[in-house]
Amino acid sequence: MMQVECIIKLGGSAVTAKDHLETEKLDEIRKFAELLKLQILSERRIILVHGAGSFGHFQAKEYGVAQGYHSNKGDAQNGRAKMGFCKTRVSVTKLNHIIVNEFVSQGVNAVGVSPCGGWVTDHGSVVQSDTASIQNLLVEGYQPVMHGDCVLDRHQGCTILSGDTIIEKLCSVFEPKRVIFLTDIDGVYDKPPSHPDAQLLPVIKVTHDGCLSVPVATTQQAHDVTGGILKKLSTATSIVTESKGFTTVFVCRINSSAASNLITHGELLGELGTEIKMQFREDV
Repeated sequence: MMQVECIIKLGGSAVTAKDHLETEKLDEIRKFAELLKLQILSERRIILVHGAGSFGHFQAKEYGVAQGYHSNKGDAQNGRAKMGFCKTRVSVTKLNHIIVNEFVSQGVNAVGVSPCGGWVTDHGSVVQSDTASIQNLLVEGYQPVMHGDCVLDRHQGCTILSGDTIIEKLCSVFEPKRVIFLTDIDGVYDKPPSHPDAQLLPVIKVTHDGCLSVPVATTQQAHDVTGGILKKLSTATSIVTESKGFTTVFVCRINSSAASNLITHGELLGELGTEIKMQFREDV
């Protein structure tokens, strides 16, 4: 597989109003599309993945899609989970269409790529992934735009495949120099950002056995079925350790100076954000 320069995750909170059903942040999407166009013109190879936010999470929670339908709940409950699978997919692909349409309007050759069908899990772990199609699109000069999705699961019938899990698999295949999580806040804090004493963590170092150099207290919205910030930290830790420090993970606010610097130059350059990287022995 080819190597890409970076993988960018557009967080659900960055591109949607997570508390309001199916409400996109169109201004944020459009501003990011303008920045993305400049990177494409510079012939940088980037893979984009976006979260679902208020598209999909509500339906998935209501119908219990993440728990699947291979169970002893009875035909009615299992049938309900299957209908939830379909309704959740309608919602998440709607957001993907909105985002891709904005990119195309800016002159970006963006193509939406849904994991459903090509990606399969077993107990939630990815056992089949269609990464070849992503490479084919990149080779031909297209910009793949993936998203969190409903997928088939060999054990429980179906589940939710988060954008973070997708990125983790993509990193193992495409070996990017950096992964950038774009959110609605400036980075990772030592406690929930709403807390008056919350402090932004500019650097989090990860040991070879996956331990973080600083403690992080987190919260999660009730309808978030993909793990919230805990999942993102787990994903970031895995990416850094599995790459043996080759890939650095960054978290910052969408359309900020930090985001522009990271995408264009590969560094925060003093702007607000969090860098998650390997702790080597010389750092101790």
